This record gives sequence, C-alpha cells and structure tokens, in this order.
Amino acid sequence: MKQLMFKLSIPLMLGLTSSIACATENGADSFALGAEGMMAGALPPAGVYLLSYYQNYHAGSFDNGPANFHLDVNAFIPRLVWMTEQNYSGGQLGFYAIQPMVDLRLSAAGMSDHNTALGDLMLGSMLGWHQGDHHWIAAIETVLATGQYDKATAQQPLVANIGKNYNTVRPIFAYSYAPKNGLDISTKISYSFNTENDDTQYKSGEYFAGDYSLGYKLTDQVKVAVEGYAFKQTKSDKQQGENIAMRGQVLAIGPAIQYQNKNWSIEAKYLKETHVENRPEGHTSVLKFVWAF
Repeated sequence: MKQLMFKLSIPLMLGLTSSIACATENGADSFALGAEGMMAGALPPAGVYLLSYYQNYHAGSFDNGPANFHLDVNAFIPRLVWMTEQNYSGGQLGFYAIQPMVDLRLSAAGMSDHNTALGDLMLGSMLGWHQGDHHWIAAIETVLATGQYDKATAQQPLVANIGKNYNTVRPIFAYSYAPKNGLDISTKISYSFNTENDDTQYKSGEYFAGDYSLGYKLTDQVKVAVEGYAFKQTKSDKQQGENIAMRGQVLAIGPAIQYQNKNWSIEAKYLKETHVENRPEGHTSVLKFVWAF
C-alpha cells in the first residue's frame, strides 16, 4: 500500500485589472495560499498520483484598494505527480504538472466581470528525504503564462483575468515532523521571482509565502489540525521602471480534518484571513482528494 504523504503546491489564479493599484499586480499571485497542510514535507513512494483539488475563495474587501470590492473564485485543479526510483544527493526525485480550471466573479467600484477559463500551467521538480520522524522536500517550480488574459481598456477597465500574463519561478522548501505519538508539525515556504507583464509594463515584487499545520492523529484514518498561511511581499512592484510603494501581506488560520484509507485520502479546511495589507481580505475553503494508482 502506498502512503499518501507528499508536498503539494497548487495555484489559485486571481486575475484582476491593471488599473487597480495594489501590492503585486492587481493583488494577484500564482501561489495557492493554504494548499499545504498535514505532512506537507513528506513525499510518497515511487509511483503516479492524481490529486483533485477544489478551492473556493471569497473576499468582501480590499485593503487600500477599490471600494465595493467583491471577489469569488471557484477553482478545480488536477495535479499529476510522478515519483521516480531515482535518487540524487540522497533524495528521491519527482515531477509534477498542474493545470487549474477557474471560475472567477469580480466587482469593484461599481463595475463587474465574470470569466471561466484555464489558468496558468505549472511545472515542478522535487527531491524528498526521510530520516526517522523527519521529512524534507526541496523543489523548484515554474509558472508559465499560458492562462487566459485580456488587457484592461477604457471600454472595459475591470477584467476578471484567470492568467497573470507573466512567468514566475519559485524555490520551495517543506518540512514535517511526525513522531509515533500522533503529532504532525508541518510547514512549507517558498520565494517567488516574477517577470514583467509585457502588456502593462508592470513587474510584481518578490515575496515569501508559507503554509503551516499543527495536527494530531486521532485514529489510523483520521487527523485533525490547526492550519493556515502567511504571505509577505519583500520587494516593491515596478511599473515602467518606477517603484510602487505598496507591499502586500496576509495571515490566515483555521481548522482542518483529514481521512485516509488505503490508496486514497480526503482533506477539508476553512481558513480566515487577518492582518491584511494591500490585498483582498476574505476566507477560503479547501477540499482535496488524493488517489494513488
């Protein structure tokens, strides 16, 4: 039986419009805040795994942003993971590909837009190590600007874009401590480097993002946890070479539960955002189903 323990990093595409000034272009990023949780630092044995992931994000305000702001995102994201038999530097080699499908409804300042389309394709490679109760992952992930994108115009100043129209490269590190007493302490952190959006001459600043989980195994099948995420922008955005002195941040926390049986598992969580600066503020619900072939 294959154990369903591995790090996941799945994108939630929140494309707004280039006319809204905020930290990172339009308050958007390709990092799926809150996607990781229990055993985030452990990769599974060699094989092929399919994760079907549903996320709903709702925000009813935008700190330091437009008035009357509402955002609803429903995303279904299949992720294919291939863990090989190969080892490098003592770590097991794996690859993954992610193609999100997103429905986005956006309204702000008396305008609104709705769009359903494919998001940006994500490709990654990773190495995983295990030593007793400790598990580590190092990965490199690339977000390609393949998603649907339309530049805002005077006739349509608010655009619900699914894609970002720029590429991102991010190194990722994840760690889990899981002793036999049922405790599960896990975290995953990443740092994102963004290219410029050629249509808007806007370059989103670099940022840290991380998920955390403090869980406990109630039975062999059931775990509960307190989970959340943090986001902190470290460099200012630039438009046509000029710095924009607004940097985003957010912290979220909430409950999670996981059920695992043989070659599949399902996890649900609800996370509420707080300490928000220069970003949308809301809450997210996540349902994640994993199948080991």
